[in-house]
Amino acid sequence: MLNVIKMELYRMFRMKSLYVIWLILAAGILFTTTLVEDEMNFYTAEERQEQYEYATGEKSGEPVNIGLSVTTPTKPGEDVSVFDLFYANISGKFIVLFMVIFTVLYSSADMSSGYIKNVAGQLKDRGSLVLAKAAALFVYVVLTILIFAGVQAISNALFFDRFVLGPWKDFLAYGGVQVVLHFAFVMVAMCFTIVFRNQVLSMVTVICMCMNVLTILYGFVDKMIADMGIKGFQMIDYTVGGKMMALPMKITGQAAGSSCAVGVAFAVLTVGIGYLVFRKRDI
Repeated sequence: MLNVIKMELYRMFRMKSLYVIWLILAAGILFTTTLVEDEMNFYTAEERQEQYEYATGEKSGEPVNIGLSVTTPTKPGEDVSVFDLFYANISGKFIVLFMVIFTVLYSSADMSSGYIKNVAGQLKDRGSLVLAKAAALFVYVVLTILIFAGVQAISNALFFDRFVLGPWKDFLAYGGVQVVLHFAFVMVAMCFTIVFRNQVLSMVTVICMCMNVLTILYGFVDKMIADMGIKGFQMIDYTVGGKMMALPMKITGQAAGSSCAVGVAFAVLTVGIGYLVFRKRDI
């Protein structure tokens, strides 16, 4: 199994798309930081307060918008910290968008090549290839978040008068839980790619997930459950994307526990589905 993981890691780091996506991500972070810097210079105190309340969820009843939404949770009168922009990009699903695009490219790259047939034919359990892909993608998720944090820190130092990291304990706790959630989201993307065996369909599906298009479906489910007499149920609260957006900057034990539980459950479920499909499918 270890040798299979090494092969998958080798194949992943040999892919040019890995480095292209990391470069585009870095450029995107630099660009969004310049936009935030401009906003902070032109916003009034009232507009900053409204943005802060929206970003931190203090405005109740706000619907989830379709599309990407990166809103900085900086209190009026305070300097924009690295943690503020880390939170804004992570909770706005900007980072996971790049992750799932690469995941689809990586997971589908070997499906039509002789590599997969050659390797799978030498394994007693070819489903272990799915487990190896999952392990390689976990490394990818951790590296991507570390690269993002580093680029964000550099961007803050370049574009703001003062460099402020933010509360580092909260930063680490938030980043750790988001690693679990992002890995789960990536596993969903890998599962779709394995099941669909169609790069275009898989790519469209995971991008729609990042753009919150599925909130339309969640709304129908919520209405059906409400009609059954169960009030206050929100399906999005039990999804990886929902937990990703709702996770607060100052994490409580309950928030961390529920988020990790949802993330682990989705990761195990989707890896299991991919494992079973890959074992039974004729390649």
